Amino acid sequence: MTTSAGERAPGSRWHLPRWMLRETYALPVDVFRILVGLLTFAYFISLFLQVPDFSSPDGLLDHVLLRRIFWFTRLSLFWAGLPAAFFYGVFALAALLSWCVVLGYRVKLAAAILYAIAVSTYRWNFVVMYVDDSIMHLLQLWLLLLPVGRTLNVPDLVREGRQCWQRWIRITVPGTAVYCLLGNLCLLYLVSGLWKLESPLWWQGFALYAAVRLPIGWFPDIWGPQHLRLLAVGTYAALVIEPLLPVVLLLRPGHPLKWLGLACMLALHLGIIATLRIPFANIACLAGGVLFFRDEIMRWVLGSQQTTVELARAPRADRGGRVAVTLLIVLSIAMTRRLPVAGFLSHPAYAVLWVAGIAQDYQLFNWIDKKNWYGTNQVLSVIHGPRGETINPRTMFPTSLRGVLLQAYLHDIRWIKVPEDDRPALKHSILQHLAQRHCNRVANDSVMVLADTQRIEPGNEALNHPHRTFLMEFQCHHGQAVLCQTMVNRERNRECHWPPWNWTP
Repeated sequence: MTTSAGERAPGSRWHLPRWMLRETYALPVDVFRILVGLLTFAYFISLFLQVPDFSSPDGLLDHVLLRRIFWFTRLSLFWAGLPAAFFYGVFALAALLSWCVVLGYRVKLAAAILYAIAVSTYRWNFVVMYVDDSIMHLLQLWLLLLPVGRTLNVPDLVREGRQCWQRWIRITVPGTAVYCLLGNLCLLYLVSGLWKLESPLWWQGFALYAAVRLPIGWFPDIWGPQHLRLLAVGTYAALVIEPLLPVVLLLRPGHPLKWLGLACMLALHLGIIATLRIPFANIACLAGGVLFFRDEIMRWVLGSQQTTVELARAPRADRGGRVAVTLLIVLSIAMTRRLPVAGFLSHPAYAVLWVAGIAQDYQLFNWIDKKNWYGTNQVLSVIHGPRGETINPRTMFPTSLRGVLLQAYLHDIRWIKVPEDDRPALKHSILQHLAQRHCNRVANDSVMVLADTQRIEPGNEALNHPHRTFLMEFQCHHGQAVLCQTMVNRERNRECHWPPWNWTP
């Protein structure tokens, strides 16, 4: 049944426009499914490897304290007292289930379990959550809503062999959820791009230089003032490209500007992947390009087969489509918190999303003005000599991105908002666990830890003005860490047997 232009499809309680009820090709949707499955596998393997530092009860996070401070994170599958073996098992299971998504076997069931695990994980390690966690758990939810698994699946291949390809290329599926996912991606680009306009460093052309010199970069020390002009060009290009990407990517199939949009999309995300340690979110956005160019992909596939597929319109949205529309509306409302009229609705929208498991905020480097810091650590130990000898700070500070984010809280660079009254307790907890990390390697030692930090800003491009900060002095007694003095509490602990260090700031 068809309707004339501008009419609503009959029988649709949701009164959706005709284009949202149009079917789409199943093949690109399942290509997207496979890419998400592979990315999910890599993501959970990374979480598996990080268990000793973060998820484990013997790691760097005091999960009991975090649950007290962030009471809303208790809505989770995880609870205090779980051993490290539990997390190894959960993340290994998640990595296995990722292959169910890749192979097209029980995709919805696998995605539901993966979503619950991903949500519980970011809430368990809440203070070191970042954009990769935000995007990865959202992808699992979209797998639940998308019409996936109709093609490119192992069960069909086992039953039919290579002949299933001829059937796969003719399959169409309801497109409402697909269009909503594209709307979600466009919302990401639009909001992230527009919020950058509030940043002075972006307007000054300095933002990318500050970003690549952050400790979250792959090689922050290879960049210098000689790269300022090149990175200024990139900064202004990003300001223009990001908010315009939704416009060009939604153009008609084959439009020349749409191909230009693809080139800009690749440059944007591959540039971030090459310089900053946030690969999962950017690869996920690139995977979404398959859906933006689904018609072009199918024209190439069908052209080689010399056949056609008719894309019909459904009389109403399916269940997944209805939930997808609702999700997109709530996400859009949640992003309006800075608008004078609709902003008051953003907090209830955030609350609804949180209860559903979603933690979504499309701030991508608009925070650079407040978090543009660079730091190095110095760890001194007397076990190697009477005057104290510098030892490798990696024995105490993990070099992973989450380790960098955790350390930033010591310098009042907070990635998650922490109530002011709880900040000293959080700092003390981080210092205690960092000290214990060292004592797990060295049974008896006396250690002082200093940090040199500075702002990455115009006038300090070469980073020649560090500020030295005392972090802590501690001792290892038979493998147990005893804090003697800290940046939080300078009163000396009587359990420390050796004289205090002499240091100058």
